Amino acid sequence: MNITIVGAGYVGLPLAAVLADFGHQVWIVRRDKEKNEALKKGKVHFFEPGLEKLVKKNLKANRFLPTTDYAEAISGAEIVFIAVGTPSLPNGKADLSQVYEAAKEIGKNLKKGYTVVVDKSTVPPGTAPKVTQIIEKNKKPQAKFDVCSCPEFLREGFAVEDTFHPDRIVIGSNSSQATQLLKQLHQDFKAPILATTVANAELIKYAANAYLALRIVFANQIANVCEKTGADVEEVIKGIGLDKRIGSHYWYPGLGYGGSCFPKDVAALASFAKKLDENVSLFEKMHQLNKKRIAKIFAKLEKKFGSFSGKTVAVFGLACKKGTDDVRESPAIKMIKIIKRRKVKIKTYDPLAIENAKRILTGVDFYQDPYQAVEGADALMILTDWLEFIDLDYGKIKKLMKGNFVFDSRNLLDKKKLTSLGFNYQGVGR
Repeated sequence: MNITIVGAGYVGLPLAAVLADFGHQVWIVRRDKEKNEALKKGKVHFFEPGLEKLVKKNLKANRFLPTTDYAEAISGAEIVFIAVGTPSLPNGKADLSQVYEAAKEIGKNLKKGYTVVVDKSTVPPGTAPKVTQIIEKNKKPQAKFDVCSCPEFLREGFAVEDTFHPDRIVIGSNSSQATQLLKQLHQDFKAPILATTVANAELIKYAANAYLALRIVFANQIANVCEKTGADVEEVIKGIGLDKRIGSHYWYPGLGYGGSCFPKDVAALASFAKKLDENVSLFEKMHQLNKKRIAKIFAKLEKKFGSFSGKTVAVFGLACKKGTDDVRESPAIKMIKIIKRRKVKIKTYDPLAIENAKRILTGVDFYQDPYQAVEGADALMILTDWLEFIDLDYGKIKKLMKGNFVFDSRNLLDKKKLTSLGFNYQGVGR
């Protein structure tokens, strides 16, 4: 098939590369000319395991075609995916301006005949009719189209793997013709397909992300109770996870949820619920609890450590999660900004995210080696769940540090081992 992806970010780029690898002719449209030229040479502007290799492979096969020209990309397309950003507005609503601008450009450039336009971006219910109106207003009379919704369910750090092997494909469509075309496109994925209405598909995405975020909020609330009762949240999670109705997956006590999806999607769902007169919604409470969590944890740390003023703090982890260089809504970055208010010397290390963190953090020292980062530190904070932090030599780290305080925000380390080495170890909910 001839496919066009509008948007070359964490959703659009992996989708384009995977569809090209399945043999489709895929145009990928972006506004940034500099990044587009780099993409033509196989350079991806963010890190995802396996993505750059896949892009280069399909560039060479002439199936992956980057461009800044809508007319070039859309005129021959059978299916056009909108995969642009939907960030949060100050009031929590999803900013759909990029979606609507993409719809306008698509409408102007639709070919004569029939095209399926698909919202891949995370958008609230009711967006597809608005996209339809915009396209209708801008298209030529002979162009026929339907607007559908096929939400993505990717994990950062696993975007290529999740695109190749999704748990499910959701096709939201009110047109049998569009549904059949999208089923045909997705047959290579070997995943269950749920064909439903557009409104259902739009809400499925928000519901899925909100539920996953809820598990994190719940784990953090239980962690708070554990700290006050002498229980260990890791053992509690094991115990509840043995219940088949609950399961042991996706319990992450720590600094709260971050990254490019959960914060904005929960805020958007809370805002959308309020618009529907659900003024006291679970989603609003989740959003508020998560926003306040890092400051509350820092206050607890100051009670245990004492004043951080004038101290040197080493920080392991800058990315929002392991496996990515993305620092958007990173809890680690938020914690560092709070620590900085105490006029602390901060020395940081992250396997991938240093360059991105440099763009938003000032007055912080960055190191390419974790042992250099801890040298002379009064305290060490582990703020991202990189597995390599588990295998570091903490005997060596103890000798390099001036102090002995360790805050393990993801409960990665063996508490007994750290304590035996002479560290004052603090986890979450332990």
